[in-house]
Amino acid sequence: MTPAPDSKPPSPFSPKLVLGIAIIVMGLALTLDNLGLVQAHLVFRLWPLVLVALGGAKLRQEGSGGTGAWVLIFVGLFILLANFGHLQLTDALGPLLIVALGILLVVKALKQSRGVPPELEKSDDFLQGTAIFGGFKRKVLTQAFRGGELTAIFGGFEVDLRRAALAEDQARVDVFVLFGGGEIRVPEGWEIASRATSILGSVSDSTYHDGESQAGRPRLVITGLTLFGGVEVKS
Repeated sequence: MTPAPDSKPPSPFSPKLVLGIAIIVMGLALTLDNLGLVQAHLVFRLWPLVLVALGGAKLRQEGSGGTGAWVLIFVGLFILLANFGHLQLTDALGPLLIVALGILLVVKALKQSRGVPPELEKSDDFLQGTAIFGGFKRKVLTQAFRGGELTAIFGGFEVDLRRAALAEDQARVDVFVLFGGGEIRVPEGWEIASRATSILGSVSDSTYHDGESQAGRPRLVITGLTLFGGVEVKS
């Protein structure tokens, strides 16, 4: 079956590919160690990079919302730092596990409270993005935009809606920001209505207002919660 011309080709960067490459590198390191050319134990100290690569591969497959992928990345980086003496594993592991558990609970709670229908989650007209100790950029081109959900925990996002159009007169974007921030760019002429709750944070509307009546204009409603962070909407 021939894929549609505009379909996105599958990424070759998969977890199985990462494991295969890691096994090849391990075998080569052992071979060179037997020949006296390298010290394999020094190479093996880098094994946490395999976890980081696996997490990256899972993100490519699952999208930015893959919680398990982020766990692999953070655990890999943490163990890598510990291997090279920059961290005391036993002293920091407990608090970091508490932080990871809290983030996992927050992500699951957001998914339940948002209650996005499965068919809408899978739609190209619905925007989803999660930044945890990182960030992402999205450019939305759909001409039937139906809203979205954006999450930033110790991270940030940049969303460009300037070439998008709403499926109806109004769309809603739910945001959750904790110790992070985000930027949403919209086309000129869109009306912005903020319904989000901010605690030591903010949702600011920096779009241009010409003073004319906004009746009949496309309307973007921002809902959600910002804690120790903020979201800025601009043209």
